[in-house]
Amino acid sequence: MTNGLEDTLFIKYKNDTTELTDLLQAHKKDSLIELSENYAVPAKKSWNKHTIATHLSEKVLEQAETIYHPVLKDILMRLPDLETNLYRVKSLDEIQGFNPLIQKGFFFVSKEKESILLIIPEEILFSVKDRLNTESPLQTDKFSSEEKQKSEWFKTWNDKLTAIYGHAPLKHLEASWNRYARRKVTMDEIREILNQE
Repeated sequence: MTNGLEDTLFIKYKNDTTELTDLLQAHKKDSLIELSENYAVPAKKSWNKHTIATHLSEKVLEQAETIYHPVLKDILMRLPDLETNLYRVKSLDEIQGFNPLIQKGFFFVSKEKESILLIIPEEILFSVKDRLNTESPLQTDKFSSEEKQKSEWFKTWNDKLTAIYGHAPLKHLEASWNRYARRKVTMDEIREILNQE
């Protein structure tokens, strides 16, 4: 299975348009009808793109709030912040993992001169943010999403290593994290993270 240019549904993006219905309308009509068929949403070729997109957006949002919520939450928590819904990347390789969600109409991509724009519809972003606020009101201001992710990673791996080996060497956690992360951590920072509630 290839996840290249030919498999990605590019849209013609109009600046400052980040609502789901508008982004769906930016697809070619054939692509929009195909996406509707994938969701089992009736769409006739005689309908205009606005009508198709309006019907389809309801189903996409319903799926985003139910079945795909855990996936979308996980991905959005890895982004630099939950306020930005436009990201510029140099190539599709940088967002290859997003391709299945692009194919489902949760995220969109548009070609721009020398780069590619990844667009997250407002409704998808707000839906995940709203559910996050009700799921975990703890420490929303205290930690950025990156800090939360780091904290969760260390706690999870500490628990896994302890369950398997009976202990989790901080040196091992430090080496594992620092091998792949941009921001390195010290053993003291790890100790502090693991001692937090």
